[in-house]
Amino acid sequence: DDEIGFCFSSVIRAFALLEINHRPLLKMVATRCQKPGMLRKMNDWGLCIVTWSYSDVFQDAEFSEFRKSLRAEVSRRGTITEDMISRSQL
Repeated sequence: DDEIGFCFSSVIRAFALLEINHRPLLKMVATRCQKPGMLRKMNDWGLCIVTWSYSDVFQDAEFSEFRKSLRAEVSRRGTITEDMISRSQL
């Protein structure tokens, strides 16, 4: 699962940077990441990049619950700042 989280974040980052809105991929990542414990297993960078991607690039209303889950995990950790999230794309 750690490798899957890394792969998800890397692929989502690439799609976000290229502004490729591939709905099936976005849905699959959101669904998989919302499985119990998946977000907790992501490293900070992975969580930051997925949070940035779904908040700043892929702003579709259908992902609003996923964004809430991402923000809840960011909050739970207490170590991730907004600056870290915005810089994760670099």
